[in-house]
Amino acid sequence: MSSRSIPRFLTVSFVCSLLLLAAAVVFAYLASPLRDSTFQANSANAGTLTPWLQGMGEEDWLLGATVLATLLATNLTLVLYQWKPFQIANLSSYWQQGWPRGAAQFMGCILWLAIWALLLGGFWFGLFVYLLNQWLLD
Repeated sequence: MSSRSIPRFLTVSFVCSLLLLAAAVVFAYLASPLRDSTFQANSANAGTLTPWLQGMGEEDWLLGATVLATLLATNLTLVLYQWKPFQIANLSSYWQQGWPRGAAQFMGCILWLAIWALLLGGFWFGLFVYLLNQWLLD
């Protein structure tokens, strides 16, 4: 792959993951018991009332949210890593300050892992709250 096609691929991948997020949000909305006029929100009665989705438990909804959040966080982290304003300053400035080359690269790796972890937590929490609001989770 050329260096020019990598950002385009990452951008297309991120857009596809956003479309997948939109589809998942619509699917959860359509499966929500709140769409049934006879549903009364009480504790321990969450879950879909759609007959063909009765076998889906809370762990399945949480697994879907975790996979989707991981996909979004990974794609967005890679897009930000390739985007010029977010690229780490020239590592030679760290070397001039006395940092060993490996230490500067390690710190950059830790920084991007922290960004990924924060994005993962944020996306997962957002999806979790959405599923709670749709009464698909207790």
